[in-house]
Amino acid sequence: MTADAASPASTLVSSGAAGAAGAAGVAGANAASPATLAEAVAAALEQAGQLIRTDALRGEADAVRRQAGAWTAADPALRLKGVSDRFTGDDGAYEVEALLELPLWLPGQRRARLELAGSLGLRAEALARLLRWEVAGTVRDAVWAAKLAEVQLQQANATYEAAQGLESVVAKRYNAGELARLDLLTAQQETLARQAELTAARADWEQAKAAYAQITGRLQLPEPPNWPSVPPITTDQRLGSDGMASNGIGGLPNDHPLLAEADAALARARAEREQVVSDRRGTPILSLGGRRTRDARAFPADDALQLELSIPFGLASQSAPEIAASERQVTERLAELHRMRREAERELAAAVLARRGAAEALQVAERRASLAADALSVAQRAFELGETDLAERLLAERRAREAHLDLALRRAEQGQALARVNQALGMIPQ
Repeated sequence: MTADAASPASTLVSSGAAGAAGAAGVAGANAASPATLAEAVAAALEQAGQLIRTDALRGEADAVRRQAGAWTAADPALRLKGVSDRFTGDDGAYEVEALLELPLWLPGQRRARLELAGSLGLRAEALARLLRWEVAGTVRDAVWAAKLAEVQLQQANATYEAAQGLESVVAKRYNAGELARLDLLTAQQETLARQAELTAARADWEQAKAAYAQITGRLQLPEPPNWPSVPPITTDQRLGSDGMASNGIGGLPNDHPLLAEADAALARARAEREQVVSDRRGTPILSLGGRRTRDARAFPADDALQLELSIPFGLASQSAPEIAASERQVTERLAELHRMRREAERELAAAVLARRGAAEALQVAERRASLAADALSVAQRAFELGETDLAERLLAERRAREAHLDLALRRAEQGQALARVNQALGMIPQ
């Protein structure tokens, strides 16, 4: 039986192999394990492969910036024209015309495109921070799922070893004729029950480690598991009647990744609106070229330079649909920003309240564990003296086991609650 009572440290080898199998194909699984949460997040971000979205936005910004730096507002064009009487009177008359058309910038059009390029660059940076924050949340959840599973494994291992010890004591007293065979069978059944719990706890821990390895490509959990270790907001912060924190916008930092990305999207929509407004007058076209004409074969050809300027009227009725569509985009982005802010405030309020509840639950668990330990000590002494039977001692052990498992979980949940507060605050591990 002792082989089944492996400690969590020894179980790490088998769970590591399971984690590697669950994360098959991950090249970095055998690389140096991350020492910090920030390195784990960086590894997970690389695994996710989402940063190509920011590269696409930066590429779009560069393209718009190059367009704004061009000499012409649109592609130049070559216009050719030829007129001849060859298939009519055939007197040798002809006219040949060649013009180069150059679309011109109007005041404000270059500036509008440069502002759009700037907004695209800012949104790329905001999107990169948002992706890191979202991945950080996934990593935090995976880390603390593994931490809680490890606590359960440790408790299951301890209770299994205690059950083995009790079985050994009962066996000695049975051999000495002090206890009945039923007591020995009961102790053996208790040991097998604790062994089953240990096996299930080990499986849960291995699954949690495999999930973490799948996300990050690494096997070892980061230490310390939380960054920062103390959030800039405390769990005893006063909340308003609506459940939100009392400091302005619910304690949210101004650079919260969720809000920053929504604000960058709003800035892009506004820049696109300005571009549409600047383009509503159309683009003037300057045409430069030459013309050669001849009235008949007996007459010499005449050459002339040609200059044309085409100016569109820019009627409001023609540009109204595009301007209205851009206004709608701005309105939608603004509404989305407000929705994101309220959602982030609710998440923060819920995380702060959950951390406060976890602290209160820890106090209750500590008191319960203390009482259960005292009761178990009394039951053990009474069993040794023969004042109580095995069933009463097992009952006391079950209550103590449940109380100590609850205490261990409540202590681990303090870190999990802190991680969720940090995530709700938009904290990205550094």
